[in-house]
Amino acid sequence: MLPSLKEGDIVFFKNYRGVKSDLKIGKLVIFNHPLKNKNLIKRINLVNQNNIEVLGDNIEFSEDSNKFGLVKNERIIGIVTSKLIIPKLSNFLIQKK
Repeated sequence: MLPSLKEGDIVFFKNYRGVKSDLKIGKLVIFNHPLKNKNLIKRINLVNQNNIEVLGDNIEFSEDSNKFGLVKNERIIGIVTSKLIIPKLSNFLIQKK
């Protein structure tokens, strides 16, 4: 599967407030990495009562539940709702002379 997001993409999300019904297989979530001090965005693969399993779209190179195990629900920051698509953003930001 091709990655849904690329580095530098802008995403919008709704804060996760502990409502389990918001967590559905296939949705993208933002969460605190269980072992490192960084945030990740991954796709939900499995939902348990207190944990989720997350997988990256590019599974061969992804740092996901295959490497660090399940993610506790309390580590979830939000659920991605959309991404901003701006074609050739770099050209848009560079002023032409």
